[in-house]
Parts: sequence; C-alpha cells; structure tokens
Amino acid sequence: MADKVTLKVATPAGIYEGTFDGNAKVHDVIAAIVKAKGLAEGDEFELVPVCKALAPDRELATLHVDDITVFDLIATGSGV
Repeated sequence: MADKVTLKVATPAGIYEGTFDGNAKVHDVIAAIVKAKGLAEGDEFELVPVCKALAPDRELATLHVDDITVFDLIATGSGV
C-alpha cells in the first residue's frame, strides 16, 4: 500500500489539499478536512470521488488515486 496519499478536496469552504498516511481511514480524513476548513463538526460529510461516496472505514491506499484526483466533500447531515 502507498505510504502517503495526497488529496485535493472541493469543500463548501473551498479547496483543501493535504497528505495522509495510506492506511488512514476515510472517516479520519473527513474529520481532518472538516476541522481544517472550519466546517460544522456535528454535521455528516461524505468523501465523494466521481459521484460515488466512499465507505468511511476504507483505507486511502486502496483508492489508487494520483495527485490530480479531486474529491468532493458533501454535507449529508442536518446542514443540508
């Protein structure tokens, strides 16, 4: 598995770019992005590549992304 994965994520608060451990879980990545972008931590979000939500416990390295892949962070909770 990849040691590090760099993601670009379009969020309601603008683009987030960050590098994560390849074994990081999607839910941990979402939490880090929400905190970094000042989004409502109580809301629910999904990390969505190409219009398909990712399972929260999936490891990033299994996504086989490259540095030009852009994800969307979609609010799915009470703020929608």
